[in-house]
Amino acid sequence: MTVETGTDSGTAVQPQRTGETAALADTRGDLRQARRDFLVELVPVRASVYAYCRSLTPTVWDAEDLLQDTLAKALAEASQRHEPILNTQAWLIRIATNSWIDSLRRSGRVTLEWTDANLDVPDSAAPDPLVNLAVESALRQLLAVLPPRERACVVLKDVFAYPLAEIAGMLDTTTGAVKSALHRGRATLQAARAGDGSASMEADSAEAWADSSMQAAAAPATTQSADHELLLHRLAEAFNSYDIDAMVDLFLASGRTEVVGNVSETGHEQIRTGSMSHTFGPDAAELYRATVHHFGGEDVILLWERPKDAPETPEVVADVLRVRAAHGAPLIAELTWYFFCPEVLAEVAGGLGLPFKTNGVSYF
Repeated sequence: MTVETGTDSGTAVQPQRTGETAALADTRGDLRQARRDFLVELVPVRASVYAYCRSLTPTVWDAEDLLQDTLAKALAEASQRHEPILNTQAWLIRIATNSWIDSLRRSGRVTLEWTDANLDVPDSAAPDPLVNLAVESALRQLLAVLPPRERACVVLKDVFAYPLAEIAGMLDTTTGAVKSALHRGRATLQAARAGDGSASMEADSAEAWADSSMQAAAAPATTQSADHELLLHRLAEAFNSYDIDAMVDLFLASGRTEVVGNVSETGHEQIRTGSMSHTFGPDAAELYRATVHHFGGEDVILLWERPKDAPETPEVVADVLRVRAAHGAPLIAELTWYFFCPEVLAEVAGGLGLPFKTNGVSYF
């Protein structure tokens, strides 16, 4: 029996397999340059947007993922936007908030509806509970008790000092709903800081529990297998011996590397001729040394850098690497380089008390 596939003759249509045209290659080059220019233009507000993402998420890695998702969506939106962007930071925060809430909604574990939207409460109904809270980790831990909408409102108002009307625009709601969420969030935080959040949290207990449970699930495990630790040490040893073959052999045949926000590679040949040769090849201008450290519940690799032509220069941490191991094999499924993530470098290396440098946000 002949299967009809949309042709009069009944002959099966074979998929067209054509290579990249010269025009497409040129277009990709133009897109890469446009993306780099876009990232550089956003540098003045990037740290603030990252800080906002960090206040919403349980780990530095989740914050960077949210930032990268925000930047990718912002680039797409900017490419089809007719009107000018009047407030770049507010625009990016709106995108970040929507991306974060969408991710919570997709999890199916949190209720995200506004409550008491018509309640007319004064903005100053409760004092700012974040005043004099100097330690960032304590701030994030405190904010984690809030349901998502309230957390966003408290951060935007009490950390970033946005006007209520602007917050309402970012969150696609009314000023009254923002005031209500802010009032409830502040009251909850005051009770939490006082050590007795039971009364304030009662109405939101199910929602807050779901949100905190989701964060706990997203947080990295506190322990990793001995095989995973061994894999990181083997990769660090290959780095330190400048043995590119040994580096590549540690990857699955379909393994991937990603220089966050800039480059991705798949397969041994791309990894060999890309990130590994660029970093450890004879033409590299820097010398690198790898060490394994424990941070945030997992082992990571830090790359220490110093100029090749000035070996007496003190070395500093210039990159943070995370490894995702393959299932059932002592090989790397994915290696993530945070070289162009200045906020991640600052939090990880700085948190470990190590000297570090940042490298901008893009090549060139």
